[in-house]
Amino acid sequence: MPNDAMYGQNHHLKEDIRAYWSKRAETFDQSSGHRIRDGAETSAWQALFRAGLGDVAGKKVLDLACGTGEISRMLLAMGAEVTGADFAEPMLARAKAKHAGLPFTARLSDVETLALESDASYDGILTRHLVWTLTDPMAAFATWFRVLKPGGRLLIVDGDWVSAGPMTQALRALAALLGSRKSGHGESMDLDEHSRILAQVHYNKGLTVEQLTKDLTAIGFVQPRRHSVQPVYLWGMRYEPWGDWLRLNASRRFALSVEKP
Repeated sequence: MPNDAMYGQNHHLKEDIRAYWSKRAETFDQSSGHRIRDGAETSAWQALFRAGLGDVAGKKVLDLACGTGEISRMLLAMGAEVTGADFAEPMLARAKAKHAGLPFTARLSDVETLALESDASYDGILTRHLVWTLTDPMAAFATWFRVLKPGGRLLIVDGDWVSAGPMTQALRALAALLGSRKSGHGESMDLDEHSRILAQVHYNKGLTVEQLTKDLTAIGFVQPRRHSVQPVYLWGMRYEPWGDWLRLNASRRFALSVEKP
């Protein structure tokens, strides 16, 4: 496909993705799987960040697709200087308001290009539930490589939202019976729109940690390390309604960190 045609296709899809997340901004902080409760869940997330990024106190960390700033909130509490990048203005506005007065910079930016970011300017980069949405992941990974300092680490928390074995199917069916996605927390999710976008993204056959490792190391990242997300989802989210807890634990989730040499 010619480059300009590919650009046009990706541009249209990106606008659909921007509109989808912008619509969810108002209730996103109440949605299961996004909000991070104080206590055990916060501790679990911060332990994962330390395992993947090291000690972030006093370091510059880029929170990609920061949404309403929940991950940034964890990083700020750990002493990091955080830049939150997102291209959905309603999401970013909430993050900016949430972290007013803190060392947080809100950046309206396409996370695949990061046109406003200088080379080798961050000690760490973190993404949660972003990579599955990328229209051109190899270009995005090259950009993230560019803005990391040598020795800086990238931590990706994501999952395979497409492939579903018998256990996953059974858990999702049970979650549906128990009323997930409409748990009284204000979550509003257009499943048809979500499915339509998922069918068009690069990893539409499913994002696996093996494929992600291959793609990241092809860009030049080294020292891939997989980290357990069980403390976050199994333990940290134990107070979620049963339907949401089952749904959130049905898919194959993972965390992977790599380093820029």
